[in-house]
Amino acid sequence: MINLATLLLGVFVILGGALTDHVPISSLLNLTAFIIVMCGSVSACLVQFGFHTLCSGFKAVMWLAKPPRVNLSEFIDHVADWSAKARGFGTLVLEQEIPNVADPFQRQGLQMIVDNTAPEDFASMLSILAENLDREQEHPAHVWEALGGYSPTIGVMGAVLGLIHVMMRLDHPSELGEGIATAFIATVYGVGFANLIALPLGGRLKTIAKELERERMVVIQGFLLLAEGKPGIVIRQTLKSFLHEKPTAKAADDEQEAPAGASQAA
Repeated sequence: MINLATLLLGVFVILGGALTDHVPISSLLNLTAFIIVMCGSVSACLVQFGFHTLCSGFKAVMWLAKPPRVNLSEFIDHVADWSAKARGFGTLVLEQEIPNVADPFQRQGLQMIVDNTAPEDFASMLSILAENLDREQEHPAHVWEALGGYSPTIGVMGAVLGLIHVMMRLDHPSELGEGIATAFIATVYGVGFANLIALPLGGRLKTIAKELERERMVVIQGFLLLAEGKPGIVIRQTLKSFLHEKPTAKAADDEQEAPAGASQAA
């Protein structure tokens, strides 16, 4: 929810600045300008991406409230446990674990382990699945970046259309000031939407997609070690090296005690 709040913070800052300059909020509201900028930008993205990808971009806004994540610590515990079972009873025993795996990518990897897929084929097949997911999860970022690219230009177009309407009423000088101000609201909508919402949102969604890609690489490495029949302790130590975790106080004490113990042994 914090990310959603910060997304709207820039809008509130602009509105607050306008109020301090005694600009009435009502003067910034114009349905025609909104329709031109927003509907025009969405229409352009619809042509570029198609309906399905465009909808996925809008749905991904909820990632700000609850970003999709892979619990790597939990996955490491699971794969170490799977290794112990597979080494003791064979890989077929892992078939009963498949329904308990919520992540489709991990479920597919575990199914391939149960099917005794050769390690060399296993790596290529799982990498292809990961690449497809990477592209799919980057689409929302591309949608919002495209919206941020189209909206300022369409906003200028709306301003020009408004000025054309003003020029057609030059015989009413008292209406010119209000008409010109209304015309430029479309530019405000286009530039404001692009730089306060669309482009920052696109950048944030791209960062989330990159983090998911990195987490998926750790998952692939875990399944590769499992397919090679590595012991659970080896899998745990190898995968934990990929985690960027701060050492706990206990771990720090152990590291300090280790050299002392080594010197006494010497």
